Amino acid sequence: MMIDAYLWEAYSDCYFRFSNHCTEPCFAIVTAWDPASKLMPYQYNFVKNQHLQQSLNCYSWTKVLVGDQQFSWSEESFAVAISSQKAVALGKQYQQNAVYYVEHGELFLLSCLKDKTVKHLGKLVERCV
Repeated sequence: MMIDAYLWEAYSDCYFRFSNHCTEPCFAIVTAWDPASKLMPYQYNFVKNQHLQQSLNCYSWTKVLVGDQQFSWSEESFAVAISSQKAVALGKQYQQNAVYYVEHGELFLLSCLKDKTVKHLGKLVERCV
């Protein structure tokens, strides 16, 4: 299965608000929000993200809000020091279409679906608000 082109472009136009500065050179940005990009009630998303957070307790992580440039749309997420492979596996576990990955300041969008598409999005610092 492949990600819908419209969704892929929406995922590519992302911005980030970190609750704390992430000092790790490589980390993932993952969420359990809106599985398969289907809008779900806040309480449902909150509970799913709580489960995800508990699974991250053995890693270094911080909260991050991911949204559009005006943050009129956003998802509560986590920046976590894990490999890109583990990030994709977590994305699949929580029925996400994609996850973000940062390598030495460079931001990538990684598909969690069979297509395994990877897109370089540029410098993370240019998308932090």
